[in-house]
Amino acid sequence: PVKVVSNIRLANAAPVAPALTATPTASKVLVDGQNVAFDAYNIAGNNYFKLRDLAYVVDGSVKQFSVSWDGANNAIALKSGEGYTVVGGEMATKGTAAVTPKATTSRITKNGSLIALKAYNIGGNNYFKLRDIGEAFDFDVSWNNDVKTIMIDTASTYTAD
Repeated sequence: PVKVVSNIRLANAAPVAPALTATPTASKVLVDGQNVAFDAYNIAGNNYFKLRDLAYVVDGSVKQFSVSWDGANNAIALKSGEGYTVVGGEMATKGTAAVTPKATTSRITKNGSLIALKAYNIGGNNYFKLRDIGEAFDFDVSWNNDVKTIMIDTASTYTAD
């Protein structure tokens, strides 16, 4: 006979975290009342959007922000109130299959100060938690469960739901 022992962890064994899955977001998205087709993912119950797509869509509003990349320092710089400069590839779709996201390792600054934002790299693009970006740039993000719609309102201030 063989004795089976469970719930034992060896001293040198590290716990294994379950792999995350990023599933394409199926929800409709309204930005200031207009339907916008985003390339977005749901990760652990939260919606993640490409940072440049969000900056592109809110450009020209009172909540606009710029995005710049410093490859030498692995850093993303965000600036409130600045217009977004198109770099190409904004609003492009990446596919419809679930993927495994990787945590973004880039430093992120807003108006020159280091900030902590939850982000993942998927297919070479950084996807940020929508509510975190809404809070950082003070635009409202809400969910209408009746019509399964995400609403972004740049005329309203951010409120935690």
